[in-house]
Parts: sequence; structure tokens; C-alpha cells
Amino acid sequence: MAGAETPPLLRISVDRTGETAVIRLDGELDCSTADQMDAALAQILNDVVRPRRILVDADRLAFADVSGLTPLVRAARQITPGGHLQLRNARRQVIRVVRLLNLAEQLGLDC
Repeated sequence: MAGAETPPLLRISVDRTGETAVIRLDGELDCSTADQMDAALAQILNDVVRPRRILVDADRLAFADVSGLTPLVRAARQITPGGHLQLRNARRQVIRVVRLLNLAEQLGLDC
């Protein structure tokens, strides 16, 4: 189809309530979208009031690989002392990659 726009590989929406930021992911988190994830997390972590909790809702995340998960690991290390990042509602493929990479504890994987 000539002139048709290619849908984005990853859609990121962020809702902020008090000390909690909720990130909703829709699409694929890999080497082609890792920079997009990095930018979204940097914006949250560089806010005047850093969140104590970052909840990453992966319910609509169809795919993730090590390069896509790397920004989440970096953010988990940078979050406010006493805070945490948690990957929630992940699909089987994403859970498998997280476990293979031994990142379940770091990403607060709830499955």
C-alpha cells in the first residue's frame, strides 16, 4: 500500500501519580526500540521529583530481548534509594527472556 504509514514498533505511555510512575508498553522492546525506552525512562528519572516506584506494565509487550531490557535494568539501578522498578503482567516470552538473563529479581518480575 503506497503512502501507508508503518505503525510504531513500540508505544510507551506514562502516568505519574505522586511517587509512582506507571509505564505501559505496547509492541516490541528490542534493539530498534531500546533508545525510545531509554528516553522515556530518562525523562522520568530526571524529573525534579524522582519516583520511588516505577511500574512497567508489559501486558501488551509482544516481544523483548536483552537490548530492549537493558534500559529497564539501568533504570532499576538509578531509581531513588529505597525505591524499586517492577515489571508486571509480562507475557510468557518476555518472562522467559528475563529468567534466561537472570534479571527476574532486578526487574521485580511478578508472574
